[in-house]
Parts: sequence; C-alpha cells; structure tokens
Amino acid sequence: MRKVVDTGKEDSVQRCFLPHHPVVKQDSTTTKVRVVFDASSKTRSGTSLNDALLVGPVIQDDLRAIILRCRMVRIMLVADVEKMFRQILICQDDIPLQTILWRTDEQSDIQWYELTTVTYGTKPAPYLATRTLQQLAEDEQLQFPMAARAVKKDVYMDDVLTGTNTEEEAMELRTQLDSMLSKGGFSLRKWASNCPKVLEGIPKENLAIANTEEVSLDPDPSVKTLGLVWLPGTDRIKFRFKVGIPNFDEDLSKRKVLSIIASLFDPLGLIGAVILRAKLFMQLLWTQEDEEGNRLGCDQPFTPEAAG
Repeated sequence: MRKVVDTGKEDSVQRCFLPHHPVVKQDSTTTKVRVVFDASSKTRSGTSLNDALLVGPVIQDDLRAIILRCRMVRIMLVADVEKMFRQILICQDDIPLQTILWRTDEQSDIQWYELTTVTYGTKPAPYLATRTLQQLAEDEQLQFPMAARAVKKDVYMDDVLTGTNTEEEAMELRTQLDSMLSKGGFSLRKWASNCPKVLEGIPKENLAIANTEEVSLDPDPSVKTLGLVWLPGTDRIKFRFKVGIPNFDEDLSKRKVLSIIASLFDPLGLIGAVILRAKLFMQLLWTQEDEEGNRLGCDQPFTPEAAG
C-alpha cells in the first residue's frame, strides 16, 4: 500500500474507505495474523464497494475434479502460492477505491493509505487472481509446457495440487512451476510430495513438512490442502475436523451451531452421512420455540431441552 500524501483533494477523487480487522489463526505454519478488509460494508450512500463490482466468471476446474485427478497419478506434488493476491497490481484508476485508515498507536495521527494490489474481501479478487495465473500460463506455455498445463487445470485459488507418474517428470514439473511462476512475481512454498526425492533441493523454509531426518513426534505428518488432510508418508487423505463439544453451560445459539456445521468441509461428499446428522439437528433447531411460543432467534440462547 502507499500513503496518501495530499488528503485535501478527496472531493476530486472517487474514494472508498474499507474497514479492516485482524484474524488470528494459531495453527497456521506461516502467517498467523491475517488482515480482513470488509468491502461489503455500506457507505453513507447506502451501497458498498462490492455492490458496484462484478464477480467475474468461474474459470478454474471444479474442486472435486482437481482432487480426483491428482489421485490418478503415482507421484503427487502439492504447493501453495505465497500471498497470491498481494503480488497482483490493480489499475491505477481503481486504487483510491481501496483506501484505509491507519495509525501505529492511539497517540498518532490517523493516516490515509491506498491498497495497490488485489485485496482479499473484494468480490472479484478470486477471479482476478486466477485469471492472472492463467494468463501467465498462456504467455509462458512454450517455454514451460508442463507447468502451464498444471496451472490451467490443477490450481484452485492459491493451492497447487498436481502430479505425474515418474520421478523424472515430477522433478521437471516442480522446476518448471518454480521458474514459470517466478516470472510473474509469484513464489511457491509449502511444498510436499509422497516421493521425498522430488523435494530435494528445496529450501527447508519452503517445505510443508520438516526434514524427515529431524526428530518428530508425529509418526505420519500431514499437509492441509483444499480443505482436506493429506499424509504424504502413507499417501492417504483424511478428514480431520476440530469440532469441540458445545458447552451448554455457556450461551449456545443457532448462529453458533450453524458456524460449527459450516466448518465440516466435504468437497467429495464422502462423509455426507455424518454431516447430514448435523444438518438434521439444525433443521430441528429452527422449529423450536421459546417459553412464550416464539421461534428462537439466531442469537437467542437455548438449552438442551429446547434443542430437543
């Protein structure tokens, strides 16, 4: 982002201020604090920035197709595009529409800053990022044919999930992916494979799993990709949900229950029978009434008796 030096010309520039807040993810191995920008926040005109933006068409393969295709090869390669949105500049005329307010502490003056790159929270951000990657693949496909093919078919947002049937092809694919994406200013990290030889030469900090020569208490370390848990050592995919049992001594509402159910991610539909029980519970909850005969509100606490 860049600082707005002359804030006295706000009337001559079409500008939108985006609210923002941090989100802390303790289990992240790279970025534990992420900034979320709320482009859906209404302005004084009654509309938001997202109301004025187009989403863009879907130009990437279906998530299920990508997962199933990578299981049809002998050697899998998984990687993550580092800070993908932040590597893509937006049009100069649109930059003032991504303005934020910031100060380093409570005693400092509030400053204006403009976000100059694709911003997470704006409606077209996923399309713009994916479209940029695909254009890079189009431009460089003659020099990097394997990488271009993988980017067009085996990338979902910032996750690369691809593979080949031989070690030689896998190493060539990895090299091409690194080289081609670096031409667009992108870098790959969190590399993982079910064939350790393919990962030789990658810096330790760019590996998803620490070197196997080091002491590890985890007998089968895992990698999170596309909402699933993959264990490269045994080449198995697992569903691992971190769902705590609700404490009925605390206030439990329909909104909190729905949030827990939404965290059960099953792109292949393999555990639909398990998730169905949770959805049936939510359906039952919508029919419950309080002591006065009124339907429970979204944030209205309920008891185990009220939940049936």
